[in-house]
Amino acid sequence: MAEMQRPTRKHAFTVDSRERLTATGICRVIFCSDELITAETDTGQFNIKGEGMHIDVLSSETGDMLVVGKITAISYTESKPARSVLGRLFQ
Repeated sequence: MAEMQRPTRKHAFTVDSRERLTATGICRVIFCSDELITAETDTGQFNIKGEGMHIDVLSSETGDMLVVGKITAISYTESKPARSVLGRLFQ
């Protein structure tokens, strides 16, 4: 059977007064604490750093997420395709 691929989700975010972050295109949350939230998008990891943060809304169907708390930094980590064992040996 052929695997069904889901369409790529468009990712965007907005920050209101460094206290509310609304994001779209979230595939899943990898890690969540009051100082760091790491989520996966179709293009890589989305990292939110801050203080007293929590996820107020997370929809797995739409990929929407609302984070509330003091937001101090936002960064991305590129996702790279996994290399084979030979590829890692001969880098």
